[in-house]
Amino acid sequence: MNDGNMVTAEQHIEIIHRFYQVEKASFEEMTAYLLTEYLATHMPVRMVFFGAPADNSEYIAQFDYLRKTVKKYFGDKQPIVSYVAQPVDTGGMAMEIHELVLTGQDMVTYQKCADIPYIVVERKGCKRLFLGGVTGDVLHQNIREQSDDVFSRIRQVLDTEQIPVSSIVRQWNYIEKITDYDNVGHQHYQDFNDARSLFYTNVEWETGYPAATGIGTQCGGIMVDMDVLLCKDETILLTGVDNPLQVAAHAYSQQVLLGETILQAKTTPKFERAKAIWKEDHGFIYISGTAAIRGEQSLEGVGIEEQTLITLENIDYLVSNENLQRAGIPVTKKGELTNFRVYVKYWKDLDKVRRILEAKYPKLPVIYTLTDVCRSELLIEIEGVGLLQ
Repeated sequence: MNDGNMVTAEQHIEIIHRFYQVEKASFEEMTAYLLTEYLATHMPVRMVFFGAPADNSEYIAQFDYLRKTVKKYFGDKQPIVSYVAQPVDTGGMAMEIHELVLTGQDMVTYQKCADIPYIVVERKGCKRLFLGGVTGDVLHQNIREQSDDVFSRIRQVLDTEQIPVSSIVRQWNYIEKITDYDNVGHQHYQDFNDARSLFYTNVEWETGYPAATGIGTQCGGIMVDMDVLLCKDETILLTGVDNPLQVAAHAYSQQVLLGETILQAKTTPKFERAKAIWKEDHGFIYISGTAAIRGEQSLEGVGIEEQTLITLENIDYLVSNENLQRAGIPVTKKGELTNFRVYVKYWKDLDKVRRILEAKYPKLPVIYTLTDVCRSELLIEIEGVGLLQ
């Protein structure tokens, strides 16, 4: 078991990520082990399980088992459950917990709408919402149909809670066989991006798009997780963070967008390189899925080590003092990274990736999973979170 607790973060931020892993055993045994090992320090709002179902039928059955088992552990106050079909480096399963540090002012409610369970946390001037594990009809809908269905139901939740779409601050988008094409030439990732763009239509993104990851899975169709923050507290700054080393993803040209579309033109992946939340003298930053892209072009043919180093350089500059100040955040030093998820395309590259990361960040909690990245030539993608001071 690997427990990636972030104890030093707790005095600075309100969301804490914890990692747990288990070696291969039966699915039921691995689930029980992970849940037994976890002891809540603060309020758990999300549990993300990573595993290796054989196909979509097994994915659905295992996901249902996870939901029911988590409910037995937590009763009516259960965290949101997500299941990501990505094998992990232990050969077994991994679990990522998101905990919220509550204050005496917070009011917590557990809700359900459009068959989506979600958690609302309110205090004066701020309303936060956590939802996840939102899937379409994995067995009977194509990727575009699933994407439209998922976003339609998420819109119902946001409308019910009177929260605008522009309040989404972090979005995780899991896309089965992300770089594959259907029989009429539609790429899975592009179909998802077109559906997301329609969901975002007529929305005023005054603080920038959400931070986001669009990543492949072995099965499971489309699944979306979200952190949402509607804040009227003027002491809190919420802003997107760009990276001058990379073209903003939402500004990509048609040349790097692949596949056919039913729209007039293919739409771009609409997310910021990072999203920061700052209050008075400290803050928190969501780092979007980041890869070896400079400008808008992938670094092809350079190998896993060079792609890993370039990816880390991109993240390092993204959270640099200079870049954060350019985004209008009054930091006094560079962001302090607190954990990574590392998505690797080939297991044969894992040892090389691990050596590079452990040399640069020897104490950083990391989960490694096996999956395709959003471009077929990319071998690695990294996301994370960090503290700002």
